[in-house]
Amino acid sequence: MSGKSGKSVKLNAVLNGIKEIMAILFPMITFPYVSNLLGSANYGVYTFSSSIVSYISYIAAAGIMRYAIREVARVRDDKPKCQKLVNEIFTINVITTVFAFVLLIGLVIFWPKLHYYAPVIFMLSLMIMFITFGADWINSAHEDYVYITIRYIISQSLALGLLFLLVRTPDDVVQYAFVTAFGVILPNIINRFHIRRKYGIKLKISINNELKKHIKPIAFLFACSIGTFIYINSDVTVLGIFFDDSVTGYYGVSVKFYMLIKQVVAAAFTVLIPRISHEMTKDGSKSKETLEKILHFTILTAVPAAVGLIMVRKNLIAVFPGEEYARSQSSLMILGLAIIPALLANFFINIVMIPMRLEKKVMYATLISAGINLALNIIFIPIFAENAAAVTTLVAEIVMVFLGWLWSRDQHLLGGVLKPIAVSAAGAAGIFGICYCATHYLNGALWQMIVAVAVSVVFYGVVLLIFYRKMIIDFIKNLKKKKSGEK
Repeated sequence: MSGKSGKSVKLNAVLNGIKEIMAILFPMITFPYVSNLLGSANYGVYTFSSSIVSYISYIAAAGIMRYAIREVARVRDDKPKCQKLVNEIFTINVITTVFAFVLLIGLVIFWPKLHYYAPVIFMLSLMIMFITFGADWINSAHEDYVYITIRYIISQSLALGLLFLLVRTPDDVVQYAFVTAFGVILPNIINRFHIRRKYGIKLKISINNELKKHIKPIAFLFACSIGTFIYINSDVTVLGIFFDDSVTGYYGVSVKFYMLIKQVVAAAFTVLIPRISHEMTKDGSKSKETLEKILHFTILTAVPAAVGLIMVRKNLIAVFPGEEYARSQSSLMILGLAIIPALLANFFINIVMIPMRLEKKVMYATLISAGINLALNIIFIPIFAENAAAVTTLVAEIVMVFLGWLWSRDQHLLGGVLKPIAVSAAGAAGIFGICYCATHYLNGALWQMIVAVAVSVVFYGVVLLIFYRKMIIDFIKNLKKKKSGEK
């Protein structure tokens, strides 16, 4: 990659990281309010409804986003070719969305259990329609992360205002679903105007013979998406079938914290997919050195993040959802461990294999992981409830990272991993000690958490500065150069 490209990637990683941090801050504001107001039973209604809509959303998405970002990034400099490709992909997405809604309506009509949940399900399903309508993958393919970040912050701020205005009683579950949907609907409406103005792209249905060539790779990625979804969400669905809404609500709390940490760390890597795909059209190769650095950064981030989450889990639950959800602590501890294999799997699957067009092997990896997860869920959830759900997610992530490494081992990316493993282990040990002292010798759950997190961040920053001083200084210099070059 050229120097300019590298700096652009770093800036995009920072912007996408900011977006994901906002994705943490907004729920941190809303989650304690909603979970305490609705109560575990009504929050369980929302969680179960959301899991059903998520299944349908994966069918509507059909693996198209990852394919679209990769392929549009390859031709984005050729406007006529880009416009043609965008319309073809958009057409396929419209077809899959219509099919998904037909399936959803059929489920609600013929599955009696869903009749009670129908208002919440259909309100949340509006997100599916507008995600297709907005085609945000066009912005990601063009690496337009400044717009994506600003748009997200504005729309979520407005949704936050609506939350406190509309959700006022324990029975306002439908209103909460509307507020959740609004945060997705608004930015996608705005996006239609943006992509037409900035890129000259006018989305339209385009039925032609060229659609066929997209079906096979999309089908592979769709199978990957379904597999990924199963081992992430089948636990909630199985819990909802065997237990009452309160148990689903307890696990929903654990999953929310797990996903927030996982997403913000993975955000820095998401921006690499369009860049790697775009560069491959020029020289047909990726930098092994760059991939090794990404793997090292993944290790350096994942281990301390997992340990930190595990150590402050009691405080998180006490401060945000409240003591009513204290039972969530055990499942959150298990999911905290799952962060490590989850982020490593993200590296091998999304950063290495997807840009290399190894979607068929990615499909095998995800389906195997999903199958193991689903089978374990059905066997153990009826016995061990939400803790079994957390363990099966951990097992699925471990299987995924093993298969991802197995099928990309010819890239020889494990060179030099002993140093980041040792540094992350030392940092994690320090974080463990800091959090232990803060939670045992200070008073007040909020104060304990603030001190534990703040001191841990400073401590680990010093550790990284000692062992990776040159890398950090170069990164800061590149950001400054990028900023001065844009003035």
